[in-house]
This record gives sequence, C-alpha cells and structure tokens, in this order.
Amino acid sequence: MKNIFSIFRHDLKNIAKNIIVFIVVIGIAVLPALYAWFNIAANWDPYSSTGGIGFAVCTKDKGYSYKIMTINAGQQIVSNLEKNDKMGWTFVSEQEALDGVKDGTYYAAVIIPEDFSENLFSVTTGKFKQAELHYYINEKKNAIAPKITDKGIQTIEETVNSTYVSTVTQVIASALNITADTVGDSKDTISDQIIEKLENAKNDIDGFKTTIDVFTSTLNTVDSLVKANKDMLPTIQDALNKGSLRADEIKDAVSSTRNTSKKVSGSVEGIIKSAQSVSDNISTQLDDAFQNIETNSASSADKLRTVTLLNEKIISVNNYALSILQDVQDNFGVDCSKTIGRLTNANDRQQQLEDMINSAADTITSTGKLPKETQDKIKSLASSANNELQSAETAFDGIKNMIDTAVDKSMAVLDDVSEMLQNLGSDVPNFETSLDNASNTIQSIKQSFEDLKDYIDQAKNKIDNLVTKVNDFKNNKTIENFITPIIENPEALGEFISSPVKVETTELFPIENYGTGMTPFYTSLGFWVGGIILVAIARTDLTKHELRRLNKPNSTQMFFGRYLIFFVLGQIQAWIIALGDLFFLKIQCENPLMFIAGCLISSFVYTIIIYSLTITFSVIGKALAVVILVIQIAGSGGTFPIEVLPAPFQAISPYLPFKYGINALREAVAGPDFGAFTYDILMLLAFVPFALILGIVLRKPCIKIINFLNERIEQSDVII
Repeated sequence: MKNIFSIFRHDLKNIAKNIIVFIVVIGIAVLPALYAWFNIAANWDPYSSTGGIGFAVCTKDKGYSYKIMTINAGQQIVSNLEKNDKMGWTFVSEQEALDGVKDGTYYAAVIIPEDFSENLFSVTTGKFKQAELHYYINEKKNAIAPKITDKGIQTIEETVNSTYVSTVTQVIASALNITADTVGDSKDTISDQIIEKLENAKNDIDGFKTTIDVFTSTLNTVDSLVKANKDMLPTIQDALNKGSLRADEIKDAVSSTRNTSKKVSGSVEGIIKSAQSVSDNISTQLDDAFQNIETNSASSADKLRTVTLLNEKIISVNNYALSILQDVQDNFGVDCSKTIGRLTNANDRQQQLEDMINSAADTITSTGKLPKETQDKIKSLASSANNELQSAETAFDGIKNMIDTAVDKSMAVLDDVSEMLQNLGSDVPNFETSLDNASNTIQSIKQSFEDLKDYIDQAKNKIDNLVTKVNDFKNNKTIENFITPIIENPEALGEFISSPVKVETTELFPIENYGTGMTPFYTSLGFWVGGIILVAIARTDLTKHELRRLNKPNSTQMFFGRYLIFFVLGQIQAWIIALGDLFFLKIQCENPLMFIAGCLISSFVYTIIIYSLTITFSVIGKALAVVILVIQIAGSGGTFPIEVLPAPFQAISPYLPFKYGINALREAVAGPDFGAFTYDILMLLAFVPFALILGIVLRKPCIKIINFLNERIEQSDVII
C-alpha cells in the first residue's frame, strides 16, 4: 500500500512542478467535456429549426364549382401553408420546383395538379376519382431530411382528408333541412300513410286483374293507330324538308349570340385590369411630382394636376364596368354585388384622391411647398385606391365562372330548339321502321300482361309482409337516435366523421427536448473518449528510475499506483462534464445527485477498463479501446433502440458497459426508477473485476510477448 501511494504522490509532484505538463493535464480534463457538450448542443432541438428546410409548392388547381358552391382546394392548401412555419415553404412554378429539387435548392416539392379540386369532389358526380398530389424528393442531399419532408407531405395529406370529410359531411347533414321534432312526428305519420297505402293496394289488387283485360283491349286499338300513323309519314317528311333552311338559320343565329355573350366576362376583366394598370402608374407620377417641389414648385403643381386626368380615366373605366356588371346581375341572376361594391369604393377613393391632389397643387402654387404630412396622406390614399381595385379584381375572379355558366344556361334553350329541328328531319326515314317494331312490341306486351296475372297473387302475400315490417319500424327508436344528432349539429358530425378516433396521450417520464434525450449517450461517450485521451498521452508503466526508487514493486502495486492518477483525472473529467450538462447546457434532470453519481461511477469503470487494456497490451490495448468504443456506439442502444439493430449487435449488447452507463444516466434525467438505477450501476460495476483480472493477472504472462511486439514496432520507425 505504501508503494501505491508513493507512486501516486510522485505523479502529482511531477505534474505540479512542470508547467507544460500541468497545462496538458488541464486540456485532458476539459477536452472530453467539450466533445460531449458540442454534440448535446448540436442535437438540442433540431426539429424546431425545420423552417430552414426548403420545400417547394406549386398549385395548378383550377378549382371546382357545384351548384352554388365554388372551391379551390389547391389555393386553400397554399393559404394554410403560408401560415405554417414548420417548413421552408416556397411557392414557385412547376418547372422551378422540379429544377430546384433536382439541383438541391429544395429538399422536396409538391405539385397540385389542375384537376385536384374536381377529383376531390367527384362524389358530387358519382364518377369517383381520387385526387392526387405529385410529390418529388431529393434523397441524395441528406439522409435525415427526407424523413422530415415526408412528415410535411403527410401533414398536407392529412389536412386535405380531414377538411374534405368534414366539409362534405356538414353539407349532407345541412341538406336534410329538418328538425329533431320533425323526425319523430314525420316517422309516425309516414308509417301510417305507408300502411294505409299498402292496405288500399291490397284491396285494389283484385281490380287490377280486370284492368289488365282493359289494357289488352286498348293495345289492340293502339296497334290500329300505329298502322294509321305509318300511312301519314310521307306528308310529315315533305313538311320538314320545307322548313330545313329556317332550322339552319336558327342554328347560326344561336351560335352567333353565344359567342357574343361569352365575351362578357372577358370584357369586364379587361376593363378592371386596365384601370388597375392606370392606378399602378399614379404612385410613380406622385413621386415624380413631389421630388422637385422645393426647386421647381410650378412644374410640380402642373404634374400633380396631370395626375387628376388619370383619376378621371379610372373613374370613367370603372363606371363602364359597373354598367356591364349591373346588366349581368339584372338579366342573368348572377350576384355581382361584391364586385360592384369594390368598384364603387374604388371610384370614391379616386374622387377623394383627385380632390386632394387639386388642393395640394393649389397649395404648391401659392406657397411654393407642400407639407410632408400632406404628401404622405396623398400617397396613402393612392395606395388605398389601388388596393380597392385589386380587391375588385379578386372579387370578379370569384364570379367569372358563374357569369359564363349563366350565359351557357341562357343559350341552352335556343340550342335545344335548333338541334330538334336539325335532327327531326334526318330521323323521319327511321320512323317507319320504328312503327313496325312498335306493332311487334304491342303483341309482346299483351303476352306479358297474361303472365302478370300469375304474379298478382304473390304480390298480395308480399304486401302483408311489408305491413308487418312498417309497424316494426314505427315502434323502433333507432332511426330517431341516429338522425337527431345529425340534424341538430351538422358541424359536430363533420368533426366526428373526419376524426372518429381521438388519441389521448399520457407521457410517462417526459423529455423536454432532443438534446436532453441524447445527453446520457454523449456524456457516456465523453467519458470513454476522455479515457482514451488519458492513455494516449499519459504513461501507464513505470520508468526504470521509478522502479529503482521503489525497490522493484510487484505488479499489483504498479497497477494501482499508476492507476490512481488516471482515476483522479477521469473523475475530474466526469465532474466537469456533469456540472456542465446541468448548469451550462441546463438539461432537464429530475435527480441531479443521481446524475452526478452515475457520471462518476461510469467514468471510474470506463477508465479502469481502458487502463487495463493499455497496461496489459500496450499499443494493441489502445487500439482495442477504440474498437470497443466503435462497437458500443452502434450496439449500446444509445441512439436507435436495441430491438431494431442487426442480430449480432443485439447479441453483444448485454456485454457492453455503455448500455448500463447510458441507462443509469437516463433514469436520473427523465425521472428515476431506483430499482432500475441500482441494477444498471451494479451491472456497470460488474465489469471492474474483469478489468482487474485483465490488468493484474493476465499482464504478467503477456509481458514478454508485448515487449517483443513493442520492439518490432519501434524498429519500424512508423508507429510510436
């Protein structure tokens, strides 16, 4: 024991009296902490910074109209993404998106096709077709980014599905247009009416047999009429031939009228855009006029008065658009009130702007200057007037399709008349054949009536069964219990159908951020790296001078005597890393004392393993320490769960000290289970006896072999 502490005291003196060695020791103590801290900080909360991941979005969706409802799901997606900061959403054209993903500008891109809304609401037409989002991803640029962008497209898909189901369900529920009281009352009334009708049908079914005989007689008469009509066909053909020219003229007139009417929406759109173009020019003119007030007031006043001509032009153009929109609203029934209101507001702003500009021009003429406050008011009013025109243009975009649809409906009647006259003449030659077929059909129907009599008796029995089922339905409350919640609260039904399962999550041992979750791994890694640095820089064996001074100490004394300095430096490293984690990085830690204890014990176990490997196998031992480190990084469960690792790593995992060191620190960080913590610490300490056997017992028989290898290595002049 005396020799052990003598070696330790001598090591401390050598460090204290040599400033260079002392500085190196300080570096050895701090360097592992920096390694752990940088890794923990880098992984602190990576998913909060995904806003920098470029994700291109392009919508080509043309929207879809159904009755009075118009929807553009693509534009709604874009609007929602503009408010979302979870990704670096960038809204570009289709080509820019594809090129950007290919050259790495964007990690991923989603293209919303033209028929997205139409397919999404194909339920209204009965021709079901799934809406598609075209997703492009560059997996070459980064291994983790695709997993994050996959979450982005999944968010878009889930939002669309949820919104779609909720909207459609609400529309269906609202369309019922009944109340809860009506359901109960109507059910009884309808049931009674059905039973009454069935009883009446049963009473009348016998009379139906007599009616069949009457129908048979009537069919004979119809057969005679068919033959008479066949004789009249030449006269009908001659009349249609004389009227064919007029039918063609009507067709041409209808086509001409339709083409003219279709230009209505395009004309209004052009008028509004021209007004917008003139309005955009006003701000430039104002800036030009205000620029030289101080140096040339007369010229500035003249320029301002010139601007009023633009105001008058905009008002005139807007009035022309207003007259067209009013006619469309009166004659075609399209609600243009929003666009009319925006244009009216735009004219009011333009008139106010004209008056203010005239007043400003007079002020400049009389005083030679114009207050900055007045200039700002004029510019603000000009911007407001321009915004009104933009709003009018947006409002008109919403009704443009409705105007075209109304024109199409107005022309439909004339189309039908024209088509009838065109087709009737060509179909007359086929009437004769049709009448012959009709005569044959009448004969078949008469035979069918004879067969129908056989089924009447069966129908009477089925009516009795229906009466019984209706009575059962009348007394059943299931239908009321199902329908009443739907009609009372369609919004709630829509919300339920879109998300029928609600997951309530209870977090056991919650972790605040990813950096805290990775702290046990990187902290343990820092201890092992610190041990490798120690054996790489400090000597594990004693010099010949020290051996003479101690009078040839035994192997146990040499092992523990030199290990004490490794132990102390390892514990200093552990204290620095642990305190830095707690107070510098401020990780979440439910039990700091347990965390520090876990760090100190882990450092002790790791340093004695690395020290034993090195003192027994020299350079080879250092290499083995690095190899064990690599194996532990992959197989200890510090990053991925052990269960998802390849089978060889799962097999060796229980024999790696990292596993128990990391698990012990996790208990302290997330909330301690003292039984689990004690188990991990004991399993960690179980590696110490093996290290002692390796460093003390096996060292002696390995000395000659290791010395021989060291001599050969030194002779190479390559490896130190």
